[in-house]
Amino acid sequence: MIKRSPRTINEDRLSELRDQGWDSDLLLARLDLMKSEGMRKTMATMRKVPRIFPEVLPTQASGRWSTKKPALVAFPREFWKKHSHVIYPDPGSWWLDWDWSGIESRMFTAYSGDAEDIALFSAGPDIHTFTCAKYLMAWAPGALAGCQLSDLSLPEDWGGSKDERRTRAKNFRYGVLQYGSLQVGERTVLGIPGIEKLGIARDQLLIRARRFLDARPKTLAWKQATADGCVRDKLSRTFMGRRRFLFGDSETRAKEGLAHKISGSVADLMDWCLIQITQRWPASYVVLNKHDGAIVAFPKALARNVVEPAVRQIVEREWEVGQGVTMSFPAEWEIVEGT
Repeated sequence: MIKRSPRTINEDRLSELRDQGWDSDLLLARLDLMKSEGMRKTMATMRKVPRIFPEVLPTQASGRWSTKKPALVAFPREFWKKHSHVIYPDPGSWWLDWDWSGIESRMFTAYSGDAEDIALFSAGPDIHTFTCAKYLMAWAPGALAGCQLSDLSLPEDWGGSKDERRTRAKNFRYGVLQYGSLQVGERTVLGIPGIEKLGIARDQLLIRARRFLDARPKTLAWKQATADGCVRDKLSRTFMGRRRFLFGDSETRAKEGLAHKISGSVADLMDWCLIQITQRWPASYVVLNKHDGAIVAFPKALARNVVEPAVRQIVEREWEVGQGVTMSFPAEWEIVEGT
């Protein structure tokens, strides 16, 4: 075990703070520096080596695969494109690369089963824009799933997917609903980093958070039942049956049990997809498992216009996850040509 100075903060913790919405140029700069330094050290080990075979360790409790030496999961897609002379398909082959879009939030909704969120994923609009307009900013409190963007009364300066208010709404949804404590309830909103920058009074934030939760009774009931079961049984299972034993106090068992339901299900889904693909096309092989995405290599003898649609059907198929809810998991796709 690596001993760290009390003043040391590692990359995982910085990433967690960033994802929670902390606004700090120093934090982001420090995170970029750590990532760049990590990449530099990794690339230094690869100098003058004709070919490297990463180590794959499917050992995590959630079922996630670990890839190291080098940790290819940490290589951003932009790096692969910029350095295509370093990472590229073998001669005579091509890669099919996919990334599931928001799969953990979709999985959470599929388990919990509230009608509005299910409808948003199937009919739109974008779930975080909708949350921002209907609940957090209350521009369109009467909006319904399936409406048009024009129905959300978005302000003229709305910046789309990069708008800071949408980011706050995303943190609001995850912080208050998906990861928030049932005991703390709507008061979770007061602890969301940067929420005060919206200029909304505390009492109004509490009212809007409560309204958001009240619109999701199935989710709250499912979270409570799941937490109670994890605490009681010291065990959590995914909808595909992956088992994880739970340890620690009641709060820890409840938190880790719920997390396993979500991330463990994504890992199960990935394993199922990779098995289906490699069984159907025995000449294919897995290049990288990224947990919520993967890269699979195919020989050029297999036509891309035949293989890609068939793989899409496997990866994006519908599943009945929980409470009779059927959910599909769409992905973003890319083909990488070989020589």
